[in-house]
Amino acid sequence: MLYGNCISFKNLQHVKILKETGFDYAETALSPMYAAAKPEIEDFSGALEQSGIECMAANVLFPGDIRLTGEKAEPQKAGDYIGEIFEKTKGLKFKIVVFGSGGARKVPEGFSKESAIEQIAGLIEAHLLPAAEKYGFVLAIEELNRGETNILNSLGECINLAKRANSPKVGLLADLYHIGLENDDIALLPKHKEMLAHCHIANPINSRFYPHEGDEAGALYEKFFSGLKSAGYGGGLSIEGSLGFHAADASVPDWVSAENKQFYAESKKSLEYIKSF
Repeated sequence: MLYGNCISFKNLQHVKILKETGFDYAETALSPMYAAAKPEIEDFSGALEQSGIECMAANVLFPGDIRLTGEKAEPQKAGDYIGEIFEKTKGLKFKIVVFGSGGARKVPEGFSKESAIEQIAGLIEAHLLPAAEKYGFVLAIEELNRGETNILNSLGECINLAKRANSPKVGLLADLYHIGLENDDIALLPKHKEMLAHCHIANPINSRFYPHEGDEAGALYEKFFSGLKSAGYGGGLSIEGSLGFHAADASVPDWVSAENKQFYAESKKSLEYIKSF
């Protein structure tokens, strides 16, 4: 398994920290790059190259102001955005692009969820699958909890949608934070191991903190990693959570800036912990 952490493309020291603390790759948010100046993306790419680490994955595919479902859905606007954002970021060579985007895909009140699924499936077929083939990434459809959106709230729903694409370029993202909040069935992972493209992890019980030794979600972590092992999973697992558990006994080098010391300490401790499973 490969281990990553989600960072902003604007925080270049985080890139070096990931490399120095033992991560295999970085993951970043895609849609904020849409408004970024070209030199900002080039600086991020340069920091990755200098540190010898890749940005293997991107999340936050769509901004919330592009409507993907409902009577006011904007398939042409979404298609134009897809073409522009992947052309702009092609130098980063993402291997995985996560389709969460709860705000963009949220179904308006009174609109049929079945019709909304058809709209999303049409978007994947018309725009996202061609982009995946052109730019060389796999689209990973993410279950989101019902506090964030009202569609694709289970692994089963995401598996069914991914299967409709009938392509190795479309698969499933398993995020333990959402799985835990939805009390979803981890046993689906080995049952549908061929669909599993990418994974995220954070504590679903307490503030979405980075996983760490002794926290409240230990039994759930055990179950999750057991499911991944049963699936023979060897892809990426990214920490996507919040700082705040305050790692103890973590030595932070002098080159780390004051505002990034907590990120260094907690990233290092969390990585050590999840690697222990």
